[in-house]
Amino acid sequence: MPVTSRPLRLGLVSAAMAPLLGVAACGGSGTNAPASTGTSGGGSSAKAESRQASDIVTDYLAYVGGKAGKADAGLEPVTLGWVNVEGGPGGNPEATLGARAAVKYVNDTLGGIGGHPLKLNVCTVVSAEEEGQKCGQQLLGDKEVSAIGAGNLYLGDASFNSVIAGKKPVLVGVATGPTMPTAKNTFSTFGDLPHIFGTWGTYARDVLKAKTAAVIHTNTPGDKIASGAAVKGLEAAGLKVKSVGFDAQSTDLIGPVTAAGANTADVVVPISIGGGCVGIAKALKQLSVTKPVVSTPLCMSPDVAQGLGGDLPTWTYGVAQTLPMDSSAADSQAFLKASAQAGLGKDDQSKVFAPLGWSTVLTYAKVLNAIGPDKITPASVTEQLKKFPGPVIMGAAEVKCGKYPDAAAVCNDQARFYQYEGKGQFKPLTDWIRPPQ
Repeated sequence: MPVTSRPLRLGLVSAAMAPLLGVAACGGSGTNAPASTGTSGGGSSAKAESRQASDIVTDYLAYVGGKAGKADAGLEPVTLGWVNVEGGPGGNPEATLGARAAVKYVNDTLGGIGGHPLKLNVCTVVSAEEEGQKCGQQLLGDKEVSAIGAGNLYLGDASFNSVIAGKKPVLVGVATGPTMPTAKNTFSTFGDLPHIFGTWGTYARDVLKAKTAAVIHTNTPGDKIASGAAVKGLEAAGLKVKSVGFDAQSTDLIGPVTAAGANTADVVVPISIGGGCVGIAKALKQLSVTKPVVSTPLCMSPDVAQGLGGDLPTWTYGVAQTLPMDSSAADSQAFLKASAQAGLGKDDQSKVFAPLGWSTVLTYAKVLNAIGPDKITPASVTEQLKKFPGPVIMGAAEVKCGKYPDAAAVCNDQARFYQYEGKGQFKPLTDWIRPPQ
């Protein structure tokens, strides 16, 4: 999400997570949630959805329907378009690095696409909304491109979508840009912020048994959207919510934290990045708040750790994917092993947009293999994506594109919750849960 007035930077998993340093956690920077392993599922809540072993993607060859070995370099390549925000402040180059590693893995290990090499036509948005138009024109104009993948397109999405306009399908992990959830022939396998944030309500009610919540957010366009979604989800779960915003440049946040009722609320929900997360953590410590803090990956960035003395707040974090740092998860282990083989560095592996880029490309490999290299067209890819049931690599077992008429691109509304225990260690608290119905 934006630090100044940039458009919505990212949804549930949009902050770039740097490798977590093995240093002492900052004492008292936040509070721990109960070590619950699921939701009670009472009332109208969606119960925690436990994945079967067959739903957890670890065998990439079987997943994409490929043939072991290298692609035939003599065959005509199959080209995917790729668009991402990078090269400037707030960009996420690791999304493209994850996508490139996946392409290499497909070509070196999974036999390409029906034997044909896979390649990317990459276009980047650096710092301006109108740059999305340039990328749209580049990828629409390339006749070899029948489908497009997107990384973290939180900026430039409106101008990009105005050009693509459904003429070619777009597959994205998390739909972070505000126009992405409604863009024609766009498919978000990990969901978008408004729908995923509903799970905060389910978690707060069913796991924490909370009745009241304090939401503290930055007064920027993106954070207002995020906080509004969080408030809606919490209220849908029956909680009484007080939401207070603060200026992005503020450092002393005792006032806003107090005004939101964090001293007495059953759960505290920070929605900010960088300095805002640091300020909230320091204020909670000064006020001796001991109730659970449930944040997003927005507060899992290296500048937050630096601002708090070397480690992240020991809060609970909700995410729309299995964390790559979750050593207990078989799909995370598979990603780390395979992506390292394809040259993705350890530092980038731990940032959430790298596995999202990896997942997007391998989903496309699955779809394109099902179609066959000689029958790939924008129409055939779109048709396959419309009926794509999942599972998603490092994501939910089941997706349903078109579930929400007002956000046709959204194929998922599930999230998981982790407890950060310091020194880079995350403990899973839930499996996949859905918003309150």
